[in-house]
Amino acid sequence: MKQSFVLLIGLLSTLLLASCGGEKKNPELQITANFPGGNITVDSIQGTTAYLQPDLGDTDHPWFYWYYAVKSNQSDSVRFVFDTKDCLTIKGPAVSRDGGKTWSWLFDGTVSNNEFTAYIKADEEIRFSMGMPYTQENFDTFIQPYRSHASVRLDTLCITPKGRVTEKLIISPSQKKSAKQKVLLTARHHACEMMANYVMEGMLSAVLSDDPVMKNLRESTEFWVIPFVDKDGVEDGDQGKYRAPRDHNRDYDGKSLYCSTGALREQVPSWSKNQLKVMMDLHCPWIKGPLNEVIYLVGSSNSAVEKQQRIFMDQLAVQNKGPLKFDMTQGIVAYGTAWNTSKNTTQGMSSTQWGATIPGMKLATSFEIPYSVHNEEPMTAENSRLFGRDMAFALAAYLNQ
Repeated sequence: MKQSFVLLIGLLSTLLLASCGGEKKNPELQITANFPGGNITVDSIQGTTAYLQPDLGDTDHPWFYWYYAVKSNQSDSVRFVFDTKDCLTIKGPAVSRDGGKTWSWLFDGTVSNNEFTAYIKADEEIRFSMGMPYTQENFDTFIQPYRSHASVRLDTLCITPKGRVTEKLIISPSQKKSAKQKVLLTARHHACEMMANYVMEGMLSAVLSDDPVMKNLRESTEFWVIPFVDKDGVEDGDQGKYRAPRDHNRDYDGKSLYCSTGALREQVPSWSKNQLKVMMDLHCPWIKGPLNEVIYLVGSSNSAVEKQQRIFMDQLAVQNKGPLKFDMTQGIVAYGTAWNTSKNTTQGMSSTQWGATIPGMKLATSFEIPYSVHNEEPMTAENSRLFGRDMAFALAAYLNQ
């Protein structure tokens, strides 16, 4: 996954110029992915055109996550062509010029083909990705101001096979008050689904704010938050979705293959004590297309849970103050429709299917957060956070009903 590719362009012409007494700097184009979250396979570089494809790793279906950096010692336009289809969102690639700290979409319009061209300044590193990557570094930056918060404790869910910590962020009533109810928030069951973390940031910053509604929620509710269920996959730049023999979100029956899912199955029921009322698992859908360009809930096969999903949707519509407007007409993909059928869980039980079995649980639901647009509104880190804020206020209203 951590690959570095260097092509020396025009070497022959350089040698010929040198033999005639001329001097010319040898052009060099570097495409690298040797950083957290990096992913690319470079098939070839021909002149200033690079032919690429995502590194699928142990994903056994075609998938679309990629993230790489480019640097050249000469200013020029570089064409990037993907050798497999469906590798770009309709907004094209996301671009970062500060080492992955901030991101924007490269184009203002829409892009639907499988290539793009960008001007690369000499000696400037630019990063491109199919979305807006979010890794451990992002979470560390986000959580740092809250480490001294009276309600915050950063714990460990498990240690991954590669020695990384899978965080368990605990938000609990201050002054040793007893929580009346509990909430579980999870993200990145599929390593590539990065936009979910920006929504999670918005939820957490709201819950930890001084707003009176949020303070009341915080004083009555204990949260467990798992920002990276597949921590190794996130940092290694894996697809995560359709990981063979089954991915993290199909690992909730039989014997769990992964330390994080096994730890959740072991720890959550004893933590719950019949007080766990809500589980929200944040995801991203397929890369583009009508169903995948709107925020929605994944309808439960459990009719009682689906009823609660629709109640929560009503609260979300009321609390929806941010620029991403929740669309009630498209806000749920009911069980038995589109992709949401029993065929989708043949590998194993999903996290929310398992969550619905925990005694006392009312609402166990997955949210799908698009990669690039929501009802034609471009997705950004900031408006995703604002939608997360709306979700936090909807959660408070839902729990108070």
